[in-house]
Amino acid sequence: MEMTSLSNVSVLKFGGTSVKNLARIAHVCQIIDTARKAGPVLVVVSAMGDTTDYLIKLATQVSHTPDQRELDLLLSTGEQISITLVTMMLKSMGIKARSYTAYQVGIFTESVHSKARIVDINTDSLHKAFAENEVAVVAGFQGVTTEGDITTLGRGGSDTTAVALSAAIGARYCDIYTDVDGIFTADPNVVAGARRLTEVSYDEVVEMARLGAQVIHPRAVELARQYKVTLRVRNTFKPDDPGTTIDGGKNMEIYRSVSGVAIDKDQSVVAIMDVPDRPGIAGAIMRALAEKNIVIDMIMQSYQPKLGLNNITFTVSQADLDQTISLLTAQKEELGASIVEADPDIAKVSLIGAGMAHQPGIAARLFTILGDASINIKMIATSEMNLTCVISKVDAEKAVRIIHEAFELDKV
Repeated sequence: MEMTSLSNVSVLKFGGTSVKNLARIAHVCQIIDTARKAGPVLVVVSAMGDTTDYLIKLATQVSHTPDQRELDLLLSTGEQISITLVTMMLKSMGIKARSYTAYQVGIFTESVHSKARIVDINTDSLHKAFAENEVAVVAGFQGVTTEGDITTLGRGGSDTTAVALSAAIGARYCDIYTDVDGIFTADPNVVAGARRLTEVSYDEVVEMARLGAQVIHPRAVELARQYKVTLRVRNTFKPDDPGTTIDGGKNMEIYRSVSGVAIDKDQSVVAIMDVPDRPGIAGAIMRALAEKNIVIDMIMQSYQPKLGLNNITFTVSQADLDQTISLLTAQKEELGASIVEADPDIAKVSLIGAGMAHQPGIAARLFTILGDASINIKMIATSEMNLTCVISKVDAEKAVRIIHEAFELDKV
């Protein structure tokens, strides 16, 4: 990725709720106008409101399984509407501005549709815009292959676009504007006492985002960590509020063991039962899913030594459930497995914190809390920074509230 430094550029990303209608676009343009007084401005925008969902609905009405190339081309039009309207509004205010699709900027991705990764960015057009004192308004969520095909980056891809552009031009900060005040210890819609974190580390936010918090996409945070771009999650409707800063965590309290609790209801458990216990079986299963870009999260293998069989259980996104079942069912006889089972009635509740690895009593405390509340744990996964329990979906919000209270996260 080209790394020509323009550290004084303000990179502002606005999500779909921020540009939902013309009144909100006008408000966003006021924020842009304020920012440009301090130097060059690069704006990245998402599609307006629920436009992407609407386009997906149209596509599935045309075809139950839309061609992925054509679907990406269709979905990319949502951001094109946003960038042109924002640019037109800026020009009506007497502000020099120019809109750019990913193709026009040169945001190159791998040749994968719906979940493409950025491999290179050409910053020539951005340098020209800044030299001519123009605000550059770039479409998020999309890229282009070297063959000229339009790709999309998956849900939350506009965050990734903004961070990748920040890295490519050497910007110090990337402001992610959304409809919340920052990153909280829990979803404030679920936990009334959730507290906003003024500063949080890249690692913690990656865990929060991966485990269900939807403020910012984990790919964007990982990219920011790699290129040392400081992120600021801010509320579009409170532009003077500093929000939450995401960085390396150097100024954080070292001994803050737990930072938050996340909930993810968009998961299903899949199990392939009675798989022969021999080398290569797990690899064959995971390879088949990886080839279809199906992301596997929690994995558990239980061994039945007397029978020489394994049960392999894992979680996938609800959107990938049908395809996962279909792939495993097709593989079942070849693998020698007995049955493929699925449980869509699950949620992941995760405790997250940079200091958890050094606090051995946290797991016992968490399990006791859930047990005392008669909440059954179906699966458990741990890492250095999180402790995740799979429970019934109906218990998820109750679990988050009692965990938040028991760990006194309102005082973090």
